[in-house]
Amino acid sequence: MRSTMQDIPLTVNRLLVHGAFAHGTARVTTWTGTTGGAEPDRRTFLDTGVRAVQLAAALHDDFGVAPGDTVATLMANTADHLEAYLAVPSMGAVLHTLDPWLPADQLVAAAVRGDARVLITDPTGLAPLASVLPRLGHLRHVIVAGGNDSAAVVSGGTAYGAEVHDYEELITDRRSHYDWPAVDERDAAVLCHAASEDGTAPRGVAYSHRALYLHALQAQTPQAYGIGEDDLVLPVVPMSRMLAWGLPYAAFAGGASLLLPGTYDQPAPLAEMAERERPTLAVADPAVWDGMLEELAAHPRDLSSLREAVVVGGPGAEPGGTLLAQELRWRHGISAAAAWGAPETLSPACVARPAAGHYRFPASVEYGVTGPDQRPLPWDGQSEGELLLRGPWITASYVEDAAPLHEGWLRTGETAAITPDGRVAMKPPEAPSAEGR
Repeated sequence: MRSTMQDIPLTVNRLLVHGAFAHGTARVTTWTGTTGGAEPDRRTFLDTGVRAVQLAAALHDDFGVAPGDTVATLMANTADHLEAYLAVPSMGAVLHTLDPWLPADQLVAAAVRGDARVLITDPTGLAPLASVLPRLGHLRHVIVAGGNDSAAVVSGGTAYGAEVHDYEELITDRRSHYDWPAVDERDAAVLCHAASEDGTAPRGVAYSHRALYLHALQAQTPQAYGIGEDDLVLPVVPMSRMLAWGLPYAAFAGGASLLLPGTYDQPAPLAEMAERERPTLAVADPAVWDGMLEELAAHPRDLSSLREAVVVGGPGAEPGGTLLAQELRWRHGISAAAAWGAPETLSPACVARPAAGHYRFPASVEYGVTGPDQRPLPWDGQSEGELLLRGPWITASYVEDAAPLHEGWLRTGETAAITPDGRVAMKPPEAPSAEGR
């Protein structure tokens, strides 16, 4: 028997439409500092959705961007970047989030592999873009957000064969309706290239519409961030890396307002921003939280609005560590959670909180550990082996070559043990011995 349920594709444009209309009064706030009495840029979700439609219209009408084409971004965490997150996949194109902090050679390699004719940038991306632009012969259009002064930094109109456009001028007075194409939910929506530690060209992971939609729903649950309409979420993790750990799409889907740091991602402005804007959830890497602790020790701030600080970590380490979580709780009364993920897993793949003691994977992700012979190890809390994963937002391959798989499971390279009740303990890498130093 077949089901009687409707078969509706799980696509990013559904998140866009839902967020803009069902949560239209939620806000996207981009911090602009306080110099000269500057006020943050504030937009409602409805405003953001309309501007995303206008951006899609401009990309299609002026530059001929069509389904399957790639549009790159080289940007900080801003409302403009969020509009690109929504517009590009919704029109059937692929958003390629380039990381401004990649080494120049890796940035060029990633950009060339993405082969985008159109790139959107902002003040954060201007310096790295200017340094590599002569090597990006495939680019035809550079769109600069952040004002006319920013566009002038690249060029008055043309830069190494690419036409330069101002973002606001481009989308102003555009049509506010777009006939979104029928998109296969398994098609690529976002392409990311992560930095490689050995200096080789970064590997690309293409996230499908289906993966992004399902992950956005999962990220709202108490097992992950537990965000809802009453939350103001501060993602310090970059939107150019690992999709800011799923927060932009999760917030737009669930109605949680967003506080975006823009270029102000250092401890002092972050602390001032948090005190003034009163976020309820902040997500950042250990270095940011360490810096925040030092800043707060020197200049105390009222961060009582934060119900949780999420410390994110990549492969190879217990993110945050016990001491950092304890300091946030003991010194400032902020509960801390640790999130683990990798580019291959559409982070966060799992989250750990003090009450649970270990990581918990959601129902959508299957997991296990294997020994050196690739045989499954028991869930006894003692048997340590390589963590293997499979699920709807776990990659099956890289764009350029094969991913490390075992019988369809992603080999993460992480060492872990699993307790009889399914809790996962990640093992930090062993320190080098004195002989090996």
